[in-house]
Amino acid sequence: MPLTLAVTVLAALTVVVAGIVTNPVAALALPVGLFAGLLLFAQPFLGALALTIFSHVDAIEKLLFGFLPLSAFKLIALGTSLVVLARARDMRPSLRAAARDPVVTFAFLTMCMAVICVAVAEDRALAVSAVSAVISLFLLFMLVVILADTRRKIEILVWILVVTSVISSLILLTEIALGVTLVAQSDAATTARTAEGFQRSSGGSDYNPTTAASMLLAGVVFALAHMLATPRRRGLMLAVVGLGTAAVVLSFARSAFLAYAIVVVLLAWRYRRARFLPLSILIVLLCALAAIPFIPVEYFERLSSIFGGGAGRDWTLGRRMTYNVIGADLLVHHPFLGVGPGNFVHHFNDNAYRYLPGRTLLGRELHNMYLSVLVQYGVLGALPFFGMIVYALRHVIAVFRNPVDERMRVMAQALAYGFGAYLIASLFLPNEYTKYTWLLPALCTALHRVNGKELARR
Repeated sequence: MPLTLAVTVLAALTVVVAGIVTNPVAALALPVGLFAGLLLFAQPFLGALALTIFSHVDAIEKLLFGFLPLSAFKLIALGTSLVVLARARDMRPSLRAAARDPVVTFAFLTMCMAVICVAVAEDRALAVSAVSAVISLFLLFMLVVILADTRRKIEILVWILVVTSVISSLILLTEIALGVTLVAQSDAATTARTAEGFQRSSGGSDYNPTTAASMLLAGVVFALAHMLATPRRRGLMLAVVGLGTAAVVLSFARSAFLAYAIVVVLLAWRYRRARFLPLSILIVLLCALAAIPFIPVEYFERLSSIFGGGAGRDWTLGRRMTYNVIGADLLVHHPFLGVGPGNFVHHFNDNAYRYLPGRTLLGRELHNMYLSVLVQYGVLGALPFFGMIVYALRHVIAVFRNPVDERMRVMAQALAYGFGAYLIASLFLPNEYTKYTWLLPALCTALHRVNGKELARR
C-alpha cells in the first residue's frame, strides 16, 4: 500500500510539473484528463453515456470544453474506443453479439462504401471531410451497441433522449423570450436566428435550428408515446410533452411540425378505441386555442407557405425544390457510386443548373436525407445505409411484439415512435451526418439485444 501511494503521488507530481513546464492551463487539465481516463477505463459505459448526451446538446459540450485542441466528443469517442479495445477480452460476449447483428453489418458497410466513394468525388477535400464524419458516427454507433448491454444501461441512454430534449427546450424558450444566445456558437446555429425575418433558436444544439428541432422532436415524441402507453411517470411525461411541443412550435421548423402532426395522427389511430381519446382530443384543442395568442404571427405565415399561402414570400421552398431536381439529375448521371461523399454541395453550383430557381452563390446541401445518400453514394452505397435504418426499425418493432415484460414493451413502442418521427422529418433535411441518425439505430439494436438476452434467461 505505501508503495502504491508513493507511485500515485509521484505520477501526479510528474503530470503537474509537465503541465507547468508546457502550459499553465495544462497543469490543471492533465490531472483531470488522467483521472477521466482512469474512470473511463474502470467504467467504459460512461463514455457511451457522455456521447449520447452530447449528441444533442453539443453546444453545451463546446461551451464547457471548447478550450481543448480537439472536440470533447471526438476525444471521448476515441478514448472509449481504446478502452473497448484494451478490454476486448472482458467484453467478448458483447462484441460477438454485435458482430452477428445485421444492423451493425449494414452500418459497417455504409462506412466502407463512404471510403470507396471518395474515388469518384471531384472535390476530394469535401469527400474526406464527409468520410471522417461517417467514421466518427460509426464509432458512436458501435460504442452504444457494445456498451449498452444491460437493461439498466439501455434505459439510461434512452431516457437521455427525453432529458436532453427538456434541456434544449428550456434553452430554446429562454433564448426566444429574451432575444439572446445562451450556448450556441456555430455559424449554422447563430446566423439562422434572424436570417428569415424572425427569431429562431437551436436550443442546446450547435446544429442549425431546423436540424436541432428534428432531434428535439425525437425526445418529445418518445415522451408522448410513453405517456399514452402506461400510467407510469404520466404526469412527468405530460410536462415534457407540453414543454417540448412549445419548443418545437417556436423553433419555426416546418419539417418538425409536419412529422409531429403525422405521428399524432398515427397515435390517435392506434388509440382510437381508448376511452380517454375523446377527452384527450378536447383538451388538446382547448390548449391549442389558448396558445394561439402566444404564437408569433410569422409562424402561421411560415406554415401556410407549405400549402401555397405564403409561397411567394418564402423563397426557401422554391430553393428546396431545386435541391431535389438537381439531386434527381445527378443520380441519373451517377447511379452506382454517386458523386462522392459531401459532393452535392460542389455540384449544386454547376453551370448546368444556373437557371433553376433558388440558386445561391454558395453551395447547399440536399434537404432530403434519403435522396442525398443516393446522390452521394449511389445505389450501391445507399443500400447498406437504408438497410441499417430498416433493420433497426425491425428490431424495435420485434421487441414491441415480443417483449420480456410490459416495461420493455412500453420502451420499445416509445422508441419506435420517436425514431419514426425523426425519420419523417429527415425527408426534408440532410440528416445523414447528424448524430441522431446513427444513435437512434444503435439504441434500437441495443434494446433488441437486451430483450433477447432476458427472454433467453427466462
